[in-house]
Amino acid sequence: MRLKVGVILLTILVLSLIPSFAYSQGEEWSIFSSRFCTVFYEEDVDLNRINRRINLRFADFYNPRRYTKKVDFSIEDILSEKLDAIFARVEDILDMYPSRVHVTVNIYKDQMGMDRAYESIFHEPNTAKSFYIYKTNTIYTTERAISEAILAHEMAHCIIDHYFVILPPRKIQEMLAVYADVHLKN
Repeated sequence: MRLKVGVILLTILVLSLIPSFAYSQGEEWSIFSSRFCTVFYEEDVDLNRINRRINLRFADFYNPRRYTKKVDFSIEDILSEKLDAIFARVEDILDMYPSRVHVTVNIYKDQMGMDRAYESIFHEPNTAKSFYIYKTNTIYTTERAISEAILAHEMAHCIIDHYFVILPPRKIQEMLAVYADVHLKN
């Protein structure tokens, strides 16, 4: 019970920290949450396509068979389990377990929507397929770009940023994030 109240309070805190300019004006967003992630996605994002793109069948840390036996699992439940499995696996790969970390994931329908968000935050053109911002603790990605490797890489940035009291240099962080996504399938 205390854990659920803590997760709810943490979610409210995270939502209050998310800048409103990160979302395109006039567009509808939907939300679901898991143990490690709160996911915002544009209304026309196809969650079934995202589920197919996040392939964890190779992994011994995720067992999709438990979802074939019960038909009452929603696509949000399945994606929540996958995201949490990736996050926990990245923690294991890096051997870093920051306490009380909960990341926001914004999923845009297309690259143009994510580019607008990037440009409104950084005031320069976007060149990344996906990116993570420490100040808002948010991963930005698109329906087309999302994959288990992209998520592992961006989640590694989140874990690294919340593990160290003094952040390592950006190049070291990038090397660790690449290490996590390369070794996800080991």
